Amino acid sequence: MINSMAKFGHVTIGMCAGLLLLAGSRQASAQTKSSIDTIFTTRGATTFITCGAPVSTFQIGDGKNTDYDYRIVDGNLVFIRPTVPAPRTTNLIVREGSNVHYMILTFHDKVDLAQLRYTLSGKAGAEKNEATPEAAIVKGSDGEQIPVVTEEEPAAATVEIDTVSVSKIADDFGKQQKGSRQYETKLGGITLSFSNAMTLNNLVYFCYELKNKSQQPYNLVKATLMYKDNKAAERLYTMPVLYKKAPATINRKEEQQLVFVVPSRVFKRNDQVIVVLQNNADQKQLVLYTPVNAMPKYMTTQ
Repeated sequence: MINSMAKFGHVTIGMCAGLLLLAGSRQASAQTKSSIDTIFTTRGATTFITCGAPVSTFQIGDGKNTDYDYRIVDGNLVFIRPTVPAPRTTNLIVREGSNVHYMILTFHDKVDLAQLRYTLSGKAGAEKNEATPEAAIVKGSDGEQIPVVTEEEPAAATVEIDTVSVSKIADDFGKQQKGSRQYETKLGGITLSFSNAMTLNNLVYFCYELKNKSQQPYNLVKATLMYKDNKAAERLYTMPVLYKKAPATINRKEEQQLVFVVPSRVFKRNDQVIVVLQNNADQKQLVLYTPVNAMPKYMTTQ
C-alpha cells in the first residue's frame, strides 16, 4: 500500500493508494444502493458523493491523476470536478468505514444534474460491499495471481447503443450457443464456460454458459470483463459492459447462457479476455480466462 497526499484548496487529506480489481462499468444514476459502479462528471458542475461513514481512502486512477480535483468535507462528503476539457475515464477507489467501493469515473459532455449526486451505502463496521472484489488481485482458475491496475480506454465512455436492437441480437446469439469444456472454470458447484463471441456494428458480443450444480441459487450481482495484454502482463484494460442478457438468479440444477456486450476493440491472438462474476451469497469471484485465439478468426489480429 502506497501512502500519498492530495490537496484541494486549503484542505489536505491523507490518501492510501492500492491495487484493486475493477468492476464492470454501467451507467448509474444517483441512488442509495451499493451497486453503483459508474460516477459521472461534466463540464462546469461538481459531482457530489455522500458516504455512510468517514472516508479514509479516495483514489482516482493510480493516485497521480491530474484530470480531476476533489475535496472531502465533514469526513464523508466528497466534491469532484474535472480540471481539463476532456478528462480520461479512469478508476475510482473509495474506502468509507470498512466498505471499499471500486468504480469508474467518467466524463460526459451532457449529464443530467440528478446524475451528479451519489450516495454510497455502508456504515462503520458494516460488512464488505457486495460489489467489492474479494481481494486486491485477480485470481485465475489455475491459481495465477496478478496485482493489477485497470483502466478503461478513453473512447469507451462515449459509446451509445440501441438497447432494443442489441437486446434482440443478444437474445438470438445466446440461444444459438452452447458452452465448451475447452475453456471453463469451476467454483463450489458452479461451472462457467466460454461459448462464443462475435463482432457486429462496432460492438462485441461474448456468450458464456453458467451451470449451477450447487445446492443454492446463484445470484449474479456483478459481471466484469477485462482484456489482458500479453505484452503488459500487470495491466488489465476494462471492457465496459454496455448491455447484458443474463438472469439475476440461476437456480440450482439450471443452465443459462450469459451474453455481455462491450465496445469493439483490437483483439490480438496472444492476449486474453477475462470475465469475473460475483455472487452475493458467498462474495467469491468466478474468474475465467479465455485466450483470444478461441474467438472467431475474423475478430483477431496478429
